Amino acid sequence: MSERIQSESNFPIGLNDGQSTAIGDFTFHGIPAKHNEIERDENNNCEYLGYVIEFEGCRIYHSGDTLWFDGMTDLLKSFEVDVAILPINGEDPSRGVAGNLNCKEAAHLAKAINAQCAIPCHYDMFFFNTADVNEFAQEAKQINQSYTILQGGGRFEKPSK
Repeated sequence: MSERIQSESNFPIGLNDGQSTAIGDFTFHGIPAKHNEIERDENNNCEYLGYVIEFEGCRIYHSGDTLWFDGMTDLLKSFEVDVAILPINGEDPSRGVAGNLNCKEAAHLAKAINAQCAIPCHYDMFFFNTADVNEFAQEAKQINQSYTILQGGGRFEKPSK
């Protein structure tokens, strides 16, 4: 891999679920991601990961592609997540791609882990695999979950605590 991306051989740094590594001022924590199942390779490494990234007193959870799984809420609560970036395009086997949280699930997951803000993702990327971000906004409002919808190239600045 390092030859392919023309980097030093000690980069990239591998990570498994339950493991953490610090790079400069950033600490990365591996969180399992569920693609219909939590899949593991022959060495018991988690095939798909999300990450909690800590820097400057902030904790961001980027789930990647995932469905809600047993123990997910308690695992993420322990990180005291400030911002949760969650997919909203749902699970539809006819699309031929891995399933994800839907709008309601994403809003409720953010609320369940006490995220200060939820940012929806995985919508309007591909015509065949999208969701209505306004549905996410409606779900978040109903449960009083703070959220921000970013436009392409948009920027998020975390409010002061």
